[in-house]
Amino acid sequence: MLKPTWKKAIAAIITLLVPFTFALSYQSDNISAVTAEQVNAEKNEAAEQPELDKEQIEQLTAAFMDKVTQDIDTNYKVLNYNTKEELLKSFDEVATRDVSGPIVDFYFTEEADGLYILPTETPAWFNPDNSYKEETDSDKYVTITQSNTDDLHGNYTIEIKFLYDGGWKIAAVKYL
Repeated sequence: MLKPTWKKAIAAIITLLVPFTFALSYQSDNISAVTAEQVNAEKNEAAEQPELDKEQIEQLTAAFMDKVTQDIDTNYKVLNYNTKEELLKSFDEVATRDVSGPIVDFYFTEEADGLYILPTETPAWFNPDNSYKEETDSDKYVTITQSNTDDLHGNYTIEIKFLYDGGWKIAAVKYL
């Protein structure tokens, strides 16, 4: 009588272990497949990331300054935007909010009848006619450093960090 009981016990154990083993194997295969897909997606994204070239640097820095120097009327009222938020959204195409936020807060005032610019000089900025040093910080960041001299600001060195996040944007500006 013991032999049939042992046989039943072994059969029961095998019956329980086989589905469990298949379930673990299936989960392991799915985890491997998902991980492989994620790695491939990251590789494809890195491969699709275009290099930041001179033309893009000049375009982004010029577009940024164009947004700072808005079209205004004789009372310094901004013509194309009514609120700081509207203006900030337009900056989103070329810069992160970490960069555009302080600029908009400093240079623009929101009044009941619209947005006004502070009548002052523009900040020291990138000069497309001068050379600059370019350094790739990682897959997503490139930093340029440029030394300039002008009558208003004298000698200055500007460091602009660009971020790639589906497109290149100005992510930080620092004066050295």
